[in-house]
Amino acid sequence: MSFFRIAKTFEVEYGHRLSKHPEKCRFPHGHSLRIEVVARGRLLDANDMVCDYKALKMLVVDLVERLDHAMALNSEDPQLESLNAIGERVLLFDAQDPTTEVLVRWLFQEISKRIDADGTVRTPSGAIYTIPEGLQLERVRVWETSTSWAEYVGIE
Repeated sequence: MSFFRIAKTFEVEYGHRLSKHPEKCRFPHGHSLRIEVVARGRLLDANDMVCDYKALKMLVVDLVERLDHAMALNSEDPQLESLNAIGERVLLFDAQDPTTEVLVRWLFQEISKRIDADGTVRTPSGAIYTIPEGLQLERVRVWETSTSWAEYVGIE
């Protein structure tokens, strides 16, 4: 079966703490994440595209904003209360440490919901873009460092 693939990459500064880790990663620390989103489709739309890159960006941009300079934590982390007390931007993962694997699965699931929703996205300037029928999220890859990444694949 033939198909087209398109990809969009995002970069964001993000922090986390792995409460179950036996060494240094149990301390709060940050990463410069690179997030790669890959979608695919068999047909081109009226504009001869699988999906406009701007539309793909609009599906993801507010998720990236939620990560920007936020501290991701396990919802059961004992440090949660102290971070909330100082007004830290906290992103919680339900009873799981925010490993790169947990993060990439969350991103994949959130983006997939948006693709499957009503089929349009709106830019801040008010422009409306259509998400073409048949567009599928193939995978999301998160680079935690320049040498380490995790990927969640939704299509076999």
